Amino acid sequence: MAHALAAGIAAAAGFFWDSLFGLIFGFLVSAIVQVMLTPATMHRYLGPGLRGLLYGTGFGITSSACSYGAAAAARGFYRNGADARAVFAFLISSTNMNIAIVILFWSLLGWRFAFAEFFGGVIIIAVVTLGLTLLFRTTGLVQMQRAYTSPADKTDPSCHPAGSAVGAKSRGAWAHVASTALADVRMLRTELIVGYLIAGFAAALIPPGWLAAALHAVGSVPLIGYVLLLIVGLLIAVATFVCSMGNVPIARYLANAGIPLGANTTFIYGDLLILPLIAIYRKSFPARLAWAFVALFGLGALVAGAVMERVVGATGGGMTMPSMALNDRFTLISNVVALAAAVAVAIAALSRKRQARG
Repeated sequence: MAHALAAGIAAAAGFFWDSLFGLIFGFLVSAIVQVMLTPATMHRYLGPGLRGLLYGTGFGITSSACSYGAAAAARGFYRNGADARAVFAFLISSTNMNIAIVILFWSLLGWRFAFAEFFGGVIIIAVVTLGLTLLFRTTGLVQMQRAYTSPADKTDPSCHPAGSAVGAKSRGAWAHVASTALADVRMLRTELIVGYLIAGFAAALIPPGWLAAALHAVGSVPLIGYVLLLIVGLLIAVATFVCSMGNVPIARYLANAGIPLGANTTFIYGDLLILPLIAIYRKSFPARLAWAFVALFGLGALVAGAVMERVVGATGGGMTMPSMALNDRFTLISNVVALAAAVAVAIAALSRKRQARG
């Protein structure tokens, strides 16, 4: 028991370390969005239509690769008036199309998985966007957002201090950034702690070989075996509670075990459907919108896995087998940069408080 407890905690700490930079940058992005941008500005960049989708996707590609951090940033976007479809495009692209995670997949699993990870995200965004439009229409989404956002959210200076470019650039804004980021961390800390602990104990106590054998058995079911395999791949991601970055070594093992690319990528997509994140969605969006996103994302993940299997699953250019050293170096450098950014924001905030007291 003691060994299992130590192994689970160590694995949870490892997952936390692997995704620390994503968490830090995700919460900082969320706080900066809430402090620096007015609802009018947010509507201009993340409004309805193709332009908003492209901006949301682009922001995700270049921002956090951690599902927890991305969920925190998405909450800030939505509360500041961004269109729900653009917000979810950001959320999907930040964990499936992000530059950092695509590079890791290319280096650890080969170009086919990197291709599937990126363009599968495009398919999921298309399914979610079309589904939300059909279910709620643009006017319905706008009315739902107005009813959900409280007057305090619209007038709180910590969310958007008058929209002044000068005020946004002042040192006082960094104090608001720091306090807003800490408030978001406090709100989500239970989900974060539970998620990492379950991920750690699942990784430490469930043998990967058993997982691979179970998937092979499911895939051998006549006629519907492959569809079941896609669904099981998605459910495994939900059950293991592993964040985006933690999926990489597991996907590498499953690929070595011969799991079809489509089912493996469906497993990778499923990190946005783990229970702690669903709890975050329920706190961040109207209930109907949150559950619609969960259902549409699940459908989109299954469609994307099947399409990617068809497009690149049987092509040449197998998986590369470099060591995990690249992943370790990347994580270390990214975490150092993220911690430095967090310290810089904290120092600016403390400096502003001292000046205000003086």
